[in-house]
Parts: sequence; C-alpha cells; structure tokens
Amino acid sequence: MRTRLMSIGCGAVALAALISSGCAKMGASPAPTATGSGDRAKPSVAPSASATPAPSIAKLPSLAGKIKAPSDKGAIVGWVVYQGTPPKPKAINFGAEQICSSMHNGKPAYYETLVVNPNSTVKGTFVTIRGKVPGDYTPPSQPVVIDQVGCIFTPHVAAAMVGQEIEFRNSDPVSHNIRGTPTRNQAFNSVFASKIATKTKFDSPEIGMPLKCDIHFWMSAYIHVSQHPFFAVTGDDGSFVIPDVPPGDYTLLAWHETLKTQTQAITVKAGEVKEVEFTWPGGR
Repeated sequence: MRTRLMSIGCGAVALAALISSGCAKMGASPAPTATGSGDRAKPSVAPSASATPAPSIAKLPSLAGKIKAPSDKGAIVGWVVYQGTPPKPKAINFGAEQICSSMHNGKPAYYETLVVNPNSTVKGTFVTIRGKVPGDYTPPSQPVVIDQVGCIFTPHVAAAMVGQEIEFRNSDPVSHNIRGTPTRNQAFNSVFASKIATKTKFDSPEIGMPLKCDIHFWMSAYIHVSQHPFFAVTGDDGSFVIPDVPPGDYTLLAWHETLKTQTQAITVKAGEVKEVEFTWPGGR
C-alpha cells in the first residue's frame, strides 16, 4: 500500500471542478435534477436538552423534492445542522508573511476548522456510507485538486476514491510543503516551489487524513479516501446529495474535524430518495 508521487507543471493539467451548489462532491456521478419524493431518517445521536433547538428538516428547504432516484436505485440527501450559537470565526494572523496577507486584498482570511453557514448548517462535513456497498466501482478519471491559494489549502476538505488521482497544487508566489500523516496509507512530505503540482494516489480507504504545511503553521486541510463513490462533502448551504445508491441497509456516517462523528442506520429502497439530518449540539 504505497503512495505514488509525480511532479508536473501546473499548466499541463486542467482544474477539476470540486464544488457544486451546496454539495462539494468528488468521485461520484452528478445528482439528477428531476422531481421525486423523500423519507426522513431520525438522528441516532440526540441533541443536548439544554441547547437551543436546532433547525429541522421541516424548517430547511426539502432536498428530496429536487432529485429523482432511478427505478432500480435510491438516493440519500440531507443536511448537517449546528445547534446553538456558533463560535465567531477566527482570523488568520499571517505574521511576517506579507505576501500571504497581500493576496487577500486587505480582507481577513479565517480558519476553516469549523464553518457554520448562515442557515445554521455546517460546511466541510464528510458524509459517506460506512463499509462496503454491493457492486464494483471504477475511480473517476478526473483528479481531485487541492490547491494552495493565498497561503490556504483550497478546498479545506476534499474526498476521493481509492485509486483516483489527487493533484496537489501551489498557485502561490511562495513555496509551500504538504505533509500528510495518514494511518492506513504511506506518509508523505513534499516541498512545492511556486506554480508546481504533484499527483498522487492512495491505495487504502481512510477517513480524516490530515494535511499540513510546515512552512506556514496555520495551513491545514483534510482528505478522505473512500472505497466506493457514495460520499459527499457539505458546502456553503450544509447539504449533501449521494445519488445512485444500490438498495440495502446501511450505516451513514458524518465526520467533521471539530465536531467528530455521528452515524445513522438507514434503509435505501429502489426509486426512493431518503432524507436525513445530522445535528450537532453547539455552545450558546
């Protein structure tokens, strides 16, 4: 189980489209857009009794009515909700790295360890079916791209399939490095001069692989590696869409670097759109 690295010039590879309206999705087919019906699943972890009531699916726009599952497959849609008053965003102090600061045009840049969207949902949550899913799945030919822009990893959370190419880029005019500390794949530490990219693949599934830049201590990110394409990363509206799921009984897992993990047992039926909500209790 070795990680393979190959350096290339940035101009030789097209940027992969990583984020689509509210659902950052890598490694799976796009969600359909026709009308369907849904069934809501209850969270397996109850909210704290002392916390402010969280928005429910009833108060958030229904996602089940926006997609249609094929007659022989199902789909999973839903929200990741933060309960209570979210912490204030923490601005990054670039210190003596004036070049990093200047690339933000006088605007503050913020840590992304916990991003609560205006609708009380959580960005950057990895949602996946845990374990194996019936069938054989080929990794997408298009790579997942993680860039370094303004001395920040972009995106902060990414996901790919086992065997799918992951392209690490440095679009900044300063040098970076990427140090990955996986537990199931081979550790790596690569230095990136300006405008350089490196491709790699991972041979084993792994959730929550940390990435750091040792040159700039504030730079961090996570990548998730799945053995199947049934996963999503929540975006700016906190929603997720997992299409074309084979019918069956599954455990759905939501993982966040700060909020940690929740699971729900769900049953997906052919032609059904299953609507799910994960809610994390937050501070006041």
